[in-house]
Amino acid sequence: MAQLPKAITFDTYGTLIDWEGEIANYFRGFMDKKRVPGLNPRDVQRRWEVIQFAYIQEKYRPYTQVLCDTLKMTCEEFGLPFSSADGKDFAASMGKWEPFPDTQKAMTEIRKLCKVVLLTNTDNAIIAQSVKLMGIEVDDIVTAEMAGIYKPGLDGFHLARRRLGLEVDEIMHAGFGFRYDIEPATKLGYKTCWVNRQGEARSIWTDSEGHARESEVKETYLVGDLQTLAWMLKGMAAK
Repeated sequence: MAQLPKAITFDTYGTLIDWEGEIANYFRGFMDKKRVPGLNPRDVQRRWEVIQFAYIQEKYRPYTQVLCDTLKMTCEEFGLPFSSADGKDFAASMGKWEPFPDTQKAMTEIRKLCKVVLLTNTDNAIIAQSVKLMGIEVDDIVTAEMAGIYKPGLDGFHLARRRLGLEVDEIMHAGFGFRYDIEPATKLGYKTCWVNRQGEARSIWTDSEGHARESEVKETYLVGDLQTLAWMLKGMAAK
């Protein structure tokens, strides 16, 4: 019988905040501004995602710097003009990215059932903006800035668990990103919930060489949105 967790650690960007949609909007606007013909903004965005994932695993840098540096690296690959103002604009935009429509209601319902902790790959200042924009209350926030490492690194998970004072089997981790969230949480023995916002058949991603890869990890639970997760947890609580 499924048991209600005492706490859920949540990925934020892609799970609560519309990371994919907002990134796509940003790159469309960025490419329009650059006025470079023959380039698909989606292709540039996808390449940036690959560069960003590799870059955050090298060593810890503030996420504002990560955004600036990786946008510059992406522009260099595509021969796009880049200025320091472009990097600053990209970094400043993140705290303004909009949440999914179900985020506020679902998170409010979930917090009535168990503790809610944000475990996020960003800086303290950026997540503060996002929490205010989402209009939610949480029990704790653990950032990459606090842990000194980005997911899929494990230190943030360890820090969140220590601050909660709970055992691994008392916590669920919920997230949109397989590589960032479901794989490391599974490695640590957490129950996981894949919030599959994009309706993917499976978790398929592109490696640094452009090859498609599929995760061998299997999530504990699968939902398409946060409201479904809230309903699932209410069912657990009723048993």
